[in-house]
Amino acid sequence: MDEHFGVTELTASAALRTGSAAWLIAIRFAVAFVLLVFFMRGTFSGLRRAHIYSGAVIGALFFIGLLLQVIGLATIPASRSGFLTSLAVVFTPLLSTLGQRKLPRITVLLGAAVALLGVTILTGLLTFETGQFSIAKEGLSRWTTGDTLTTLAALCFSGQILLVDRLGKRYNSVAFTPSMFAVVAVMAFAVFAVFKGYIPEATSLPDADWMALAVQPRFYILIALLCIFPSLIAFALMNKYQPSLSAVQAAVIYTLEPVFASLWAMFIPALLSVACYVTYKNEEFSMPLLIGGSLVIAANALALWPEPSSSLDSTNETVRNDSE
Repeated sequence: MDEHFGVTELTASAALRTGSAAWLIAIRFAVAFVLLVFFMRGTFSGLRRAHIYSGAVIGALFFIGLLLQVIGLATIPASRSGFLTSLAVVFTPLLSTLGQRKLPRITVLLGAAVALLGVTILTGLLTFETGQFSIAKEGLSRWTTGDTLTTLAALCFSGQILLVDRLGKRYNSVAFTPSMFAVVAVMAFAVFAVFKGYIPEATSLPDADWMALAVQPRFYILIALLCIFPSLIAFALMNKYQPSLSAVQAAVIYTLEPVFASLWAMFIPALLSVACYVTYKNEEFSMPLLIGGSLVIAANALALWPEPSSSLDSTNETVRNDSE
């Protein structure tokens, strides 16, 4: 995007960041929906109105969160964005407690706390220098609009997790995927249509139009990767299997995202540089990755620690009594 429109991460306008993000999200999920139709037709079997409504609400929350996160990222450091996004692991148990009027297991809550600490170190917000931990300078800067938008994004992601958890226990959750993809694509196209006319970079350059960007062969490679792996496969699996866990457990598992992102970043950028003719260097192994990643993995072990058999027996007895 930056190369095509002749800008850098410092000179790009907020309108370009918002419009281009919406444009990419729209294409990503529209193509993912088409792939779903051709290669995962089973997700449409037995599709009912309840599945369509459920997927639509989940998709709307996800899109709002994703767009807010991207807009916020344009005005705050990546470490602050990563930390604030990880607040979903805090919001989820709070919202779950309000909804169910019951605290999650202590191991799950402890896992959420450890995961938050791990993400803080992993994103560089908490640093270790001269033998002691300290908050990074950027972490001490004043609260900005970008911080607010990113925090609201984390709240939306928490709502999405809880909706998948609640609705997935009532319906066939994999059937949420078609309407989720469709709603995300439609909302993204709508946002792009609103912002398109207000993007100065797109109007000042005669050949810097969106179609010229879309027809570049290297764009096909990137959009294919985005549509297949983190869209079609990831969300189909999420919708299908997340309901087998509690919402808080799922929120802790999702904190593994920055760990995997850091690992991918050690070799994927160089491959993309060759395939797409862009300058994109691999990231190097670091102590924050080792310490923060280890804490996040430990947090997942805590959150997924099996319940004592007595608790499971009492839960099953409660379910039987309720059904009777």
